This record gives sequence, structure tokens and C-alpha cells, in this order.
Amino acid sequence: MSLVEYIKNPSKAVDEMKDKSTVKTMQGSLMMMFVAAVVFSVNTYVGLMLIENMGLEITGPELVVSVLDMGSVNLSSGAFFLIFLGGLFFGFLMKTVMNILGGEGDYWDGLATIAYPVFSVSLGVLLAMVLSYVPLAGPALAFIFVAIFIAIAYSSMFRLAKEMFGVSMIVALIGTMVVLTAGFVAIYGGLLTTPEGIMAVVSAI
Repeated sequence: MSLVEYIKNPSKAVDEMKDKSTVKTMQGSLMMMFVAAVVFSVNTYVGLMLIENMGLEITGPELVVSVLDMGSVNLSSGAFFLIFLGGLFFGFLMKTVMNILGGEGDYWDGLATIAYPVFSVSLGVLLAMVLSYVPLAGPALAFIFVAIFIAIAYSSMFRLAKEMFGVSMIVALIGTMVVLTAGFVAIYGGLLTTPEGIMAVVSAI
């Protein structure tokens, strides 16, 4: 499944994906995860440039401020490795959860289920930031593109989970929600273990 095929017709692309060999699935999911990480890296750089060009003052939690002060190049590089390595981990998590729920599939099926939706989100965000430069209609166009690509991401994640692991849509929905919830809780919990996170909790108390 190519990037163009996935964007043009996600449903047809998913149908083709489930019939591919393990080697093809491995190649496709790794390539898609790599491209998604590159796009997220570009998103980070463009986003920081937008903040600088608009002259916005960075405020908020100390952790956020300190991260944004690292510089656009460092943050872009960090975004690439965070998304790529994070995608590889969540591919394992998806495979583990779906196998527990009765699905039959290997690690590459789990990675494909994660990689293609992540690419969709990354592309939607990139287009939204580019369109934000359009006078007057920019914000509205950005909203439309983000909504479309996030909708594609979520729906294709459910569908990929169903097709790649041979389960019902209900089981796919449960498995996907378990993975997303686990990811959210893990990220939130990890932030709370940082010195800044601990101080934020103490201040709130």
C-alpha cells in the first residue's frame, strides 16, 4: 500500500493491506512509520517557526517552556525519534492487546495498524499549518483538513485492527481503545514523574 493509495482511498488500501505477505507488511509498515516520523519532525520545525514569526511569548508549565527552549533543530530531531521509536513500541503493544483479545496476527500487523493512522495525523497537521498562512480562510481550512485526516486515522486504525487480526469490529474497537488509553496514561504518568511534574502536583495540592 503506497502513501498515495492510502490517502486517495483508505478503505480499498486497507483491504489490499490484509492480503499482503509478512515481508510486504513489514516493509510497508516500517516505511510508513519512517515517513510519519519525518513529517512530524517537519511539523515541529514549522510549528516553532510559526510561533517565532507570530511573536508569541511561550508561557505555561515550566516543563513545556523548557522543552520549547531547546531550539527548533533539537526539537525536530527529538520529534523524529520520539514518533519512530514510539510507533515501534505501540506496534508491539497493539499486537499484544489484540492477541490477548483473541486476534491472530504478528508484530508487523500491529505496527501497520499504528503506522498508517499516525501518518494520516502527521499529514493533516502539516497541511493545516501550511494552510494557516492563507489570509482569512486559513483557520477554517486548517480545521477542515485536521478533522478529515484525524477521522481517517481513527477509522482506519479500527479497520486495520479488524482486518489484520481477523476480529470483529467490536473487538477491534475495544483493542484500539485499550491501546490508546494505555498510551495516554503512560505519557501522563511519565510526565508526572519529572521534577517539573512533581512540582506541578505539589503546587496544585
